[in-house]
Parts: sequence; structure tokens; C-alpha cells
Amino acid sequence: MMTRPRISFLLCMLAAAAVLAGCNFPSQPSPQEIASTAAAETVSAQLTLVSAATPTVPATNTPVPEPATSTPTPPPTVPAPTVTLGCSDESQFVSDVTIPDNTLMTPGQNFSKTWRLRNSGTCSWTTAYDAVFVDGNAMGGQASIPMAGNVPPNSTVDISVSLSAPSTNGTHRATYRMRNDKDVIFGTVFYVQIVVGPTPTPTVVVYRTGTLTIDNSFKADLDGGVIIGDANADVWLHAVSADERYLEPQNGALLKEMAGTPSYNDCSAAALSGSAVNFNEFGTGTWFCYKTSAGRFGRFEVEGEGASSVTLDFRTWN
Repeated sequence: MMTRPRISFLLCMLAAAAVLAGCNFPSQPSPQEIASTAAAETVSAQLTLVSAATPTVPATNTPVPEPATSTPTPPPTVPAPTVTLGCSDESQFVSDVTIPDNTLMTPGQNFSKTWRLRNSGTCSWTTAYDAVFVDGNAMGGQASIPMAGNVPPNSTVDISVSLSAPSTNGTHRATYRMRNDKDVIFGTVFYVQIVVGPTPTPTVVVYRTGTLTIDNSFKADLDGGVIIGDANADVWLHAVSADERYLEPQNGALLKEMAGTPSYNDCSAAALSGSAVNFNEFGTGTWFCYKTSAGRFGRFEVEGEGASSVTLDFRTWN
């Protein structure tokens, strides 16, 4: 017969055994637990597949760009185009080589006009350049006159054209200009101007008249009508000795002994000379034509002569 303490010990052992049995042996799961477990396993498997399919992006140090602002980006600066400067055409009139302005011509008279021009531009004038008639009376001349050769800048060229004086009396002008190889007219104008008509009769005007007495070794100005000793003198009474005296032209003046009283036309047409005249070859009443150092024609008569002087009655025309 078990005692009370012994029975209590056995009961405690049995309880402990039951507890241990519940911990070591799993119980059969319920249908709800089985369904929950299957769903959880399915979700886990899908997450695993997604994780495997997504590539792994390694971390870098690339800075994250700042958000764009509303300030526009200025366009790049475009350099200005380079301008290539070409040469320029210009001409300058230098002189009339032939036929000065207002040259007197007879109707139908043929003549050749020549101008001298300077290439004052920076382009060379080639044979493709020409001088062209632009205005006035062409007088039968060419419409264009081509350059015979090249004319470099700052050099001169003579340009000639053959013309014929019109049949009508009056003043006639033909005007020309230069033209380049692009048919562009340029430069200064140059022209020929003639007068057609009868030869005018010159108007003769007495410039100075009077009487002069020239002593030995003195000089006379036949323009001014005075006895002088400077560069304006026209004749000099050169006394070598009492028996040898000369009347000598001075400063480009001219003399010629004439037969009878000469007119203006006689003196202007005479073959005057710059040679000295010997006193022994003329006497009182002798006539002379002269041309003064200023270019005026005149005449004088020897009115008297002495041992050391000569008196002249002179007339100088303008």
C-alpha cells in the first residue's frame, strides 16, 4: 500500500512525461494551417524569382544633375565674315598732248587728238579697258578706244583718236571717260574742244608809243617806253668805240631792219633775229620791226643819231 507522499511523486512524474511528449511529437496540422502555409510558400517563391530577374546596378560617384532652370542657354558666338577688299578703278587727266582747247579748225579738217591720263586707282588697266565717247559731238571718232597694253597703277598712258571737224561753224566738243573690263565707266572726264570757222582778224591795239633817246651803253624798254638797266630791257646801245656801235636785242627780244613803214602784220610775219645791228649799216629814217621780251610786236624809226646816242620813234602793239 502506497503512501500519500509516494502517490504524489508518481503523479508529478506522469504530468512531466505528458508535457515532454507534447513537445517532442508534432501534432497533425489542420486544413487551414496547410492552406496558409502553401500560400506563404508561393509568395516567397515569386519574390525570389523577381529578385533573380532584376539586374543589380552597381553604385557610382556620378553626381545627380540639378533640375533644369528657365534661363535659356545663349547661342554660340559666330565670328563676323571676313571681307576681302578688291582693287579700285580711277583715272586722272594729266594734259592735252595735241590740239589744245579751242584750236581753230576749218570745216571737214581731219586731225588726231591725244590725251595723257594717269591710272590713279589700284587696278591695272588691261587691254580689256578702253576710253569711250560719252557726250557731245563725236566728230566721226571711234565709240571706244581700247588700251594698247597694260597700264599699272600710278603710271601714265597716251590715248589718241582720229577726228574730223564738223562742217558747221561754232564750238564743238567730244567728251570721253574710261571703262573697265566689267563695262563700268569710271574716272575723270576728258574732252577735245575745237572752234570751226573763218580765221578771225586780230584786233590790233597800240600798247605803247613815244620817242626814246638812248645814250651809249644804255638800254630801253619798248613795252614800258623807258630807259632802264634791268632785265626788262629790249634793246641796248652797245658802244664799243666812237666808230663801232651796235643796237643789240636783250632778254629774248628780236629785231629786223625793214624796207618802208611796216604794219602789225608785216612785223608779226617777219623773220626777226636776236643778232646785233651795226650802226654803220643804217642811218636816220631806217625802219625796224621788233618783238619785245614780253612777246609784243612793234616798230620803230631811227629819227636821229649822234656821236654817243640814237633817237627812236617807236610803237608797240598789244
